[in-house]
Amino acid sequence: MCLLELYSSYLYSSDLQFGFKKKTGCNSAIYTVKSVVEYYTKHGSTVNVCLLDMSKAFDKVNHYGLYLKLMKRNIPQRFLMVLINWYSKCYAAVRWNGVFSRVFDISCGVRQGGVLSPILFAVYVDDIIVNLRESRMGCSINGLYIGCVMYADDLLILSASLTSHL
Repeated sequence: MCLLELYSSYLYSSDLQFGFKKKTGCNSAIYTVKSVVEYYTKHGSTVNVCLLDMSKAFDKVNHYGLYLKLMKRNIPQRFLMVLINWYSKCYAAVRWNGVFSRVFDISCGVRQGGVLSPILFAVYVDDIIVNLRESRMGCSINGLYIGCVMYADDLLILSASLTSHL
């Protein structure tokens, strides 16, 4: 909680990510998708929706990739060093029929249940939204890009065409 309080200004994510944020959530994401569909259908178009559920996504966050993304945001070195220290000391062993495997390093994933974990995940996947927005592929309303909506690890891509962008 202390780290989040001190460094939250570096831990932002796109306004099209509706998970893990105060004053927004699933209802906001649903409203956004519904509004886009209503706008396009009212103007005589269809909306194609592609849904991607990144199951087990928290477990797949590459630590080094996360550090690089944070460094691009000019995160203070002391915060980065805390994260590196935490994540370089993650170990596990498997117990099967009462017998333990050797201990091994956990080289990816954010800590389940950690206060920072959902926010670090949102930072890690934010490039997906940024790249989609920059491509301008998908739906826009009055110049406002709404070609994707993300809620936690669920991504919806919205497009009026299957072959080109608007």
